[in-house]
Amino acid sequence: MGLFRKKKQPTFLTRDQALACTPVRNNVVDWEILESGLIQVEYVLVLKPFLQSIFERFGSSTAETPTRKIELDTLGSQVWQMIDGSRSTAELIEEFARHHKISNQEAEQSISLFLRELGKRGLIALG
Repeated sequence: MGLFRKKKQPTFLTRDQALACTPVRNNVVDWEILESGLIQVEYVLVLKPFLQSIFERFGSSTAETPTRKIELDTLGSQVWQMIDGSRSTAELIEEFARHHKISNQEAEQSISLFLRELGKRGLIALG
């Protein structure tokens, strides 16, 4: 046994697998529709252990959990509302492309990037 643990390699989905997945909103994420019609999402930051210890040491309260709020733009707000747990990524892309009169390829690039970013932040999961 070596001195270092092997880092777990991330699992990547094929394009077809990713398109077949159904995005689902994280139910512990708070969100609201603002007067402007845009979506504001508030979520808990997941800190690495080192940063968590610094936060606990120098934070105003150890019970306080760090959160972040983001306001989605018009297109992001539309996609957020389309994520209902019943439509696959491919269906979201087709509907988005049809609504905005753009090619499926353009919609796929935009939606995929957006879903990836939501996933990194823990706001959605793919089922």
